[in-house]
Amino acid sequence: MFVSLRLGVLVRLLLAVAGVAGVLAVVLTAVPAPRVTEAGTPEPAVQGPGLPAERVEADYRVRGTGDEGLNVRACPAVHCARIGRIGEGQTFAVTCWRSGTAVNGETRWLRGTVDGRDGFASRHYLRADTGQGVPACARRGGHAVT
Repeated sequence: MFVSLRLGVLVRLLLAVAGVAGVLAVVLTAVPAPRVTEAGTPEPAVQGPGLPAERVEADYRVRGTGDEGLNVRACPAVHCARIGRIGEGQTFAVTCWRSGTAVNGETRWLRGTVDGRDGFASRHYLRADTGQGVPACARRGGHAVT
């Protein structure tokens, strides 16, 4: 009887260890390892919930301001502090967009860097140099803006 009792405990212990090993195997194989390109640099990880998004940057050109240029502001609203200015025809390297106050009916503001500072410029006066869009700034999602 003592031997059969010890055998039962051993079987339960082995089943528990096997269960933990199975769970670990599923968890560890769910996140893919980054692939390495021929140049030896890893490709960006696949974007998913809880994973950081790859930084996307697209050039947008200032259009429609006359010779006045476009103000870049600290937040996506016309009342926010002006942190820089982009001249007519110049480019603005944009990383994402966010909704803000409307400028001539356009509520999207594009985020980028000017004079070393991050800021927002109204989408109304910016045109994409390429067909590449940028994602919404918030993690809640959004559609690419071109």
